[in-house]
Amino acid sequence: MTEYSPVFLAAFFLVVCFLFAMQKGVAGLIASGMAAAAGMATLMVGVEWLPRLAKSTLDAGLGWKASAGISATLAVLIFLVIRIGLAFVFKRLFNPDSFLHRYVDGLPGGILSIGPSLVAIFCFFTFLRAAGTVQELNYVDSLARDGIAKMGGRIPPYPASAAWRNAVESVPFLAPFLDLTDPVSRRSARHAAALVNAQEGQDLGSFMRSNLVSAKLASAPQWSKLLSDGEVSSSLARYDRIGLVLAPAIQQAGADPTFRSELNRLDLREVLEAFVASLPPMEVIPDEDDIVVPGLSEPIAPGNALPVRP
Repeated sequence: MTEYSPVFLAAFFLVVCFLFAMQKGVAGLIASGMAAAAGMATLMVGVEWLPRLAKSTLDAGLGWKASAGISATLAVLIFLVIRIGLAFVFKRLFNPDSFLHRYVDGLPGGILSIGPSLVAIFCFFTFLRAAGTVQELNYVDSLARDGIAKMGGRIPPYPASAAWRNAVESVPFLAPFLDLTDPVSRRSARHAAALVNAQEGQDLGSFMRSNLVSAKLASAPQWSKLLSDGEVSSSLARYDRIGLVLAPAIQQAGADPTFRSELNRLDLREVLEAFVASLPPMEVIPDEDDIVVPGLSEPIAPGNALPVRP
C-alpha cells in the first residue's frame, strides 16, 4: 500500500459515484451529501467552540472528549433529520413526471454527483488526518523518551497513517482548506504540539535545535515555556494527543503570526527520520547458544568445554 493510496481511493470513489449517478440518479446522493456536510460542520464547530463557550458563559471546563461526544450526537441527529427531509422533498421534486427529472439522470446526474462525492471525501480526509496526527505525536513522544539514543536500529519507521495524511496534504490547495475546518490536525497547532513534546527529550530536543530544517523553530524559547502550562502538561502526562493539540496555549502558539507560516511549512517527518538515522546502531550481545568458534561447524552448547586441538 503506497502513501498515496488514500488519494487514489478518493479518486476511485469519485468515479464510482459519477457512474452510479448516471445510472441510478443523483437525488439520493445529493440528499446524503447535504446531510453529511451539515453533520460534519456541527461536529467540527462543536469540538472547537463548545469548550470555549462553556468557559466564557459558565466558567466551566469542558474537555475535548465531552465536547466531541455532544457534537457527534448533534451531528448524527442533524444528519438524520436533513437526510430524511430531503429524501421526501427530492422524491416529489424530481419524480419521473417532473421537468426537473432529466437533470438528475445521465450525464447531468453524474456531474451533479461530484458535489456530494467531495463532501464524503472531505469527511474521509478529515478523519484520516486526525488518525495520522495522533500516531505522529505518539511517535514523537516515543523518540523523546530517555534512553532513545541506545535504541538505534531498533526504532519503528514513521507511522503509515501519518504518511498517508502527508500525501493527502500534498494535493494542491487541500492542506490550507483542511486547516480552516479541522481543529485537530491543523498543521501549525500539531507541529507546535510536536515541538513542545520534543522538549521533554534531551536527545530529540537537542537534535531538532541543530537540524537545518527545524533549528530556527525548535530554538524558540516558547516551546519549553509551554511545558509549564496546566492543560499542556496534563495532556502530556495522560498521553492525550488530541487534548494536547486542542489545548488553548498550543492553539494560540500555532496561530502566532511570528511562527505560523514556518510551522505550516515544517517537514516534521524529515526531521524525525533524520534523528532516527543519526542514532548509532544498537550493540547486539549474542546469546551463548549462538557463539561459534572458527573451525567448528556447530555452536558451543552451554556447559561444554572447547575441544583440545592435538
